[in-house]
Amino acid sequence: MIRPSSLAPARSARHVLMPALVLLLAACGGTDSSPQPSADQQQTSESAPAAATAPDTIEVTMKDFAYAPDTLTIPAGQEVTLQFTNTGAVEHYFVVGNTITDDNDGFEQNLFRGVALEKNKQTEGGDEAAHEEEEDDHPNEFELPPGGSGSITFTLPPEKAGTYQIACFEVTGGQKHYEMGMEGALTVTASDTN
Repeated sequence: MIRPSSLAPARSARHVLMPALVLLLAACGGTDSSPQPSADQQQTSESAPAAATAPDTIEVTMKDFAYAPDTLTIPAGQEVTLQFTNTGAVEHYFVVGNTITDDNDGFEQNLFRGVALEKNKQTEGGDEAAHEEEEDDHPNEFELPPGGSGSITFTLPPEKAGTYQIACFEVTGGQKHYEMGMEGALTVTASDTN
């Protein structure tokens, strides 16, 4: 017969070994199975510059008769892409400037004057050439036919900082679209240089 006093040391050893075994297993076989980068890889990824080559993209919908969103903020000194979609039934323009001219046909000073613009367009009807010819007379605006989409990419210089108006000068039913509510505001923020 085994005496109860002889069982006590075996039980206490089990109580000590079991928690130690659990800790050892947890340390060796954790749930994170992803490989850890070496010290050289960590240094390379920490010293690599942020993705400064990819432009910020802002999506803008042109509809009858509004922009969505109708308020934009763009940082100076940073490449930005405005991605447009015309969901309306008529052609729309995106023009940005400071004061509408006396003939209500444009702005006195266009925000994009003197700024290099890269324009890309995709249209449903394949009538791209006709729209490009019309736009050649107004290089600082962006126009899209119904169902069209496209983008303009640019970098605004710090001296363009300020708030500007957005408007569509297209005419439907004898009235300019901006008079029917297709207008907004674009603010260019100064670059953060210390």
